[in-house]
Amino acid sequence: MKPFIAPFSVCACLLSGVITFGQSAPTMNDEPHHKRLTYIRNMRVFEITVPPGDMTQNHLHDHDMVTVALEESTTRTQRQGEDWTMPATRMLGAAQSAIATGMPYVHRLENVGKTPYRVFAIENLREGKWTTPPPITAPGTTLREESRAFAVYDIRLNGATRETSHTHQNPSFIFLMSGKVLAQGGGGEFAFPLELTGTRWFPGSGADQPHMLELADGASEAHVICVEAK
Repeated sequence: MKPFIAPFSVCACLLSGVITFGQSAPTMNDEPHHKRLTYIRNMRVFEITVPPGDMTQNHLHDHDMVTVALEESTTRTQRQGEDWTMPATRMLGAAQSAIATGMPYVHRLENVGKTPYRVFAIENLREGKWTTPPPITAPGTTLREESRAFAVYDIRLNGATRETSHTHQNPSFIFLMSGKVLAQGGGGEFAFPLELTGTRWFPGSGADQPHMLELADGASEAHVICVEAK
């Protein structure tokens, strides 16, 4: 029996370590640098802000996530039990995906640059069985990147394309990177202004809420990023 008991004991210890590992750190909901903005179906969205020289607490990620940078910043990260990564600079609008569903990890982030680290973090709460909707096709809209849990789109409005609209089958999140636009869903509600000095994000619940975007008065161009949680 010894050949069987030893491996079982090792597995039990490893499993216990994983459980302790996950329970020892707060989730994004409880980490003070994370501010939750919205929660729609399987999509949860946070705004993360870390001032220069500051550091987050160790916190748990247990679902796939994509982050989009709201300004240029330089950071380094450390997963629990590992060394710090080398400092890396992210530019405005840069998107970065992380796989965590089924492979949870705990990490912390330090801002080693001179500007605030500010990102929108979109989390897909599905435990698997992600959907496979066809890519969105609409004026001024380009599929930027895609993972098992997300599709990220660039939307560019200008003098040639002043407005566009599209419909997702899943929850989605629109946020403004430059310019000024009016956003409107499909329920006939009033057009909502998105601007850098005010509210710059707009959620959609899925097929019942198309995104209709147009340049606001006085704006000659605008850049919007749209993330769909598949």
